[in-house]
Amino acid sequence: MKKEPVDKTIVMNALWNAFPSETSFNDFKEMDHEVSQRSIPRIIKYAFKNETIEKQNEKAFIDFLAKNNKIDIDKPLPEELTFADVLEVLSGNISVNSLVKQLEIIADNFSLPPIKASMITRLKKHFLLNTAKKRSLLRIMAFRLAEKRPDLHWHYEMLCKITVGSVAKQDPLKERAGVTIAVQLQGKGEIIVPADVGWLKSELYKCIEYLSLAGYVNKKSIVSSGAASFSLKLPKKNGPAEQPRLYDRAICDILAIAHQMAVRWLLSGYSSPQKQLIIIVHAGMVSEANLAIQPLLETKLIGETGIYLTDFAYLCARVAEVKVGFEHHNERANPGDVYINDIWLVKYFWSYDYYDYIPYLLEKKMLPVSKSDPSYIEFQRALYFPEQFAENPFEALWSMHRFPESSLLLIEIANVLRARQMPFEADEVLSKLLLSNPGNVAARVMRMIIYSNIAQAQTDFFIADMAFERAIAEGEFVTGLDHMDIAILSEFGAVYFNRAKKWIQYLRDGNLSGEQNHIIREDVFASLKKAKEYFLQALAASPTGKDATSLFWLLYVQCYMELFSADAKLLSTKTNNDILLDSNNVFKKMGLRLFAEIGFLNDEILPDGNISEATFNNLLVTLASMNARHENSMLSRSYIPYAKYLFAILLWDFTPHFTLGIYHTVLNMLIEARRDTEKLIADNLSVYHISVNYVAPDVFLLRLQETIDLVRQLLTEDDLKKGDNFPLDPEKIKTISRTKLMLLELDWH
Repeated sequence: MKKEPVDKTIVMNALWNAFPSETSFNDFKEMDHEVSQRSIPRIIKYAFKNETIEKQNEKAFIDFLAKNNKIDIDKPLPEELTFADVLEVLSGNISVNSLVKQLEIIADNFSLPPIKASMITRLKKHFLLNTAKKRSLLRIMAFRLAEKRPDLHWHYEMLCKITVGSVAKQDPLKERAGVTIAVQLQGKGEIIVPADVGWLKSELYKCIEYLSLAGYVNKKSIVSSGAASFSLKLPKKNGPAEQPRLYDRAICDILAIAHQMAVRWLLSGYSSPQKQLIIIVHAGMVSEANLAIQPLLETKLIGETGIYLTDFAYLCARVAEVKVGFEHHNERANPGDVYINDIWLVKYFWSYDYYDYIPYLLEKKMLPVSKSDPSYIEFQRALYFPEQFAENPFEALWSMHRFPESSLLLIEIANVLRARQMPFEADEVLSKLLLSNPGNVAARVMRMIIYSNIAQAQTDFFIADMAFERAIAEGEFVTGLDHMDIAILSEFGAVYFNRAKKWIQYLRDGNLSGEQNHIIREDVFASLKKAKEYFLQALAASPTGKDATSLFWLLYVQCYMELFSADAKLLSTKTNNDILLDSNNVFKKMGLRLFAEIGFLNDEILPDGNISEATFNNLLVTLASMNARHENSMLSRSYIPYAKYLFAILLWDFTPHFTLGIYHTVLNMLIEARRDTEKLIADNLSVYHISVNYVAPDVFLLRLQETIDLVRQLLTEDDLKKGDNFPLDPEKIKTISRTKLMLLELDWH
């Protein structure tokens, strides 16, 4: 029988679905080398044979991928897509075993690893792409999706973002709960005109696009709910309406919208002190949303941010661990209304690392793009001496003068300045706010971080010491206020940890020459002890007792304390290019102890200090789930690359067993961090690096590449060819276990 010709368009879309971009192809080539080296020639041959490339070589195939303009890499997943959903679409009316047979044909054609039904079962239970075989399976499924459902555009990079784990779907007719946001303009002496209302609706659309929520939020769901108000509803995850955890993604996205809209209004030409934007957030049954929100919109609520949450929405936000400061709001619209309990006011956002920048503040007309910009000096003069430079071209300064007491606005301006490595200018903006509100918590914490960052950037010991003292003074001031927040305690702990790291660098570099009496080993341990104290307090302040950021840094603090206590020579001047090594398995011991103490291991540490394979696999799933939950609340473009880098080094430094699965996961996270860092270059934004200040993208890219190169040096090509489950050589394991990526940070200045 004559074989039917293959549709060229289908072939192109299928290849683009499997490799949506050149970066995706390079990730496959680098991360899964033992698979890709035999698969890529077959893929290229297939593309050439089906006339999608003119020459049968890799360059032609990469050029073909670069022409892909049909797939948006950053497009979000459809609402709560699970791995089971993808299987259902692919299988249709056939069984899973029949589907496996279809996918095996593609795997065989491209020399990809064979597919087993057990792999699919494991991914349905816990969607964790920790092996080359699982990643290859997902690419095959993406390829097949383009053949069967080209309208969906569920490409490989999108499928990788499926949430860890899976949830059984319920009847959608019963799912009538979610999070509702209502935005309304209120006159406080001025009349709200149609142009104001037009701006409000238009900006909501723009906000959804900017936050990459367009694939998750239907614009048609923005409805008019009054003469000058609009509302938008986001669904919760499937499950009981009373379970706050199921609202986590929706409440995070809604608060991100609230953050953007509140500041965008202040920057718009329509705003004035006589007009106020009120934002109400409600969680629960959709049928009750209007009954709860409308009485509040009809009330003259007084609060600086103008953002309020009803009681259950506040509970959902706390459970989701959003980085927001709340205050109980006493004023009630109608105390007898059964749909309204307590009302909570948003006091501030920890926007420097958890919320994205306001796009208008990134424009040249708002703020200088860099210190090398000719307008930078003019900006400095207008900022420091406004009385002498009344005429200035920067619209951000004009907005500051219109709303001098708005912490939302001024902190966002300072945030952009810090991201462009202008810490002193950022501090000056904060000083304007602290004139009218000296107890502003968010401004004080940002100033504390600024001084810590300034200290980290210094080569002179005495300047660094003075800057750290300033940071600590700010920290003591803010912790002395009658207002405690996990983020405050955690950031204060980070200041002491960063000072300890800086002192370790000075001692190892011998930079103090004949003035060593100004710093000794005890100073390092004193800072580490203070850091531990504040991280423990942060955990105590956390409702769960497992705040991810505090746990992460507490783990490293304890490792440093034990490592440097055991060997005094580690704090002496290093010779040549000596790097710090963990020769006594301190990291592994401390990691297992902490994981056991917080219940991740269920006290299953074996007599020899190890854990069983089943316990190890459960630990990996738990850590991945925690990371996914942390990523759910992390929206700052500057922080995302560093957060992925941190999770990679956490896995590497503390894994109880080193496997090729760990190797590939770490490499994957580092490569993802590299990709996210490259996205910052266009807006001249730096990477938010807790220890080393804001770092220029090119500098951080170099750091990532050094880490990637080091990881690859520790495993040979022959090792990688043997597959995921082969036993590594004991000497190689010993070398890998002694190399800790966080210790290498001490040699990065």
